[in-house]
Amino acid sequence: HVKRPSNGEEPKSVVFIQCVGSRDKSVNRPYCSGFCCMYTAKQTILTKDHIPDSQSYVFDMDIRSPGKNYDEFTRRAMEEYGARYIRGRVAQVYEKGDKLIVRGADTLTGTSIEVEADLVVLAVGAESTRGASALAEKLRISYDTYGFYMESHPKLKPVETNTAGVFLAGCCQGPKDIPSSVGQGSAAASK
Repeated sequence: HVKRPSNGEEPKSVVFIQCVGSRDKSVNRPYCSGFCCMYTAKQTILTKDHIPDSQSYVFDMDIRSPGKNYDEFTRRAMEEYGARYIRGRVAQVYEKGDKLIVRGADTLTGTSIEVEADLVVLAVGAESTRGASALAEKLRISYDTYGFYMESHPKLKPVETNTAGVFLAGCCQGPKDIPSSVGQGSAAASK
């Protein structure tokens, strides 16, 4: 069940902020995490299911939903569950009484926007685990500038590394959702 951490009450207004620390060169994460948009759409639906009189808002740079039927799922969150998507950037979140005020800019209209919220949820960008480079060196496999392990060839050998017998599956290679990780795991297991 959804509860406010501050007082344990059900939130009536929930703001989701996408791409926090993701797609941002200033924190060395210019890449998209690839799963946040879909998971946020799911959370807006679950919030509405659990709290029918709630309203969800989603601040996003743009919606990236690359998987099968992901666009339809996101559209369903908007049309059937009333999630309000705002193409924009959040500049500030501050307290006003027992509410949170989310201030940002709607980048489509060029206008400032403020949303009063009971709960703010951050979709934080994925990053490689600390120690990934040390393990890569022990296994003698390559890794990129962000600490993700590299495959031998992205199209021809997507789960193989440059070390015989060492295969990749899941987010060690880069951010991905569960279905992609499972598929990659199956491919690695078949080797």
